[in-house]
Amino acid sequence: MTSRAGDSAPANADRRAAVAAILASAVAAIAAGRAGDARAQSGTPAGAPRRSNLRPRSHALPEAVDLARDATIARNTRRPILLFFDRDDCPYCERALREHLVPMSRESPWREEVLFRQVEVDRARLIIDFDGGSNTHVGLARRYKASLTPTIVVVDANGQPIGDPIVGLLTADFYGAYIEDALRAAVKRLRE
Repeated sequence: MTSRAGDSAPANADRRAAVAAILASAVAAIAAGRAGDARAQSGTPAGAPRRSNLRPRSHALPEAVDLARDATIARNTRRPILLFFDRDDCPYCERALREHLVPMSRESPWREEVLFRQVEVDRARLIIDFDGGSNTHVGLARRYKASLTPTIVVVDANGQPIGDPIVGLLTADFYGAYIEDALRAAVKRLRE
């Protein structure tokens, strides 16, 4: 019969080897520029070919339709507007909506503090722009350089960005915190 210490030595060596392999992989990814860059996180390129037929959204924010009306509300109430850029077949967008944005848009304090709007980057749907002119969802995506989905841009009543965009589905565990930080900063800036 062998001792417990004797049995655990090979197991510990295996664990150490596995941890070393994981760390080596992470270091290689960072060195190659594939990790740590918020602009290169998981997402779907806006112009990518469709992977499948359109599927119905189970979770969605109010669609961007009349941004001039939204701008009036935002100006009068000193609220930012969160523009969520997505496309129909983006699994990262669906996850961001399901796990973060739709619940946030329905819960206090965000439902009272922020206007949430969804923009489909792959649709030429007509909208009324912030200045009252006409535009499309595709045109709005071009203006805000939303070339990867999901992208979140928080804007003021003039459609000017407040802070940096959140591009791609960043580390899923912290994605909600990134959004909340951006919204807190925008609310604070508009109310100073």
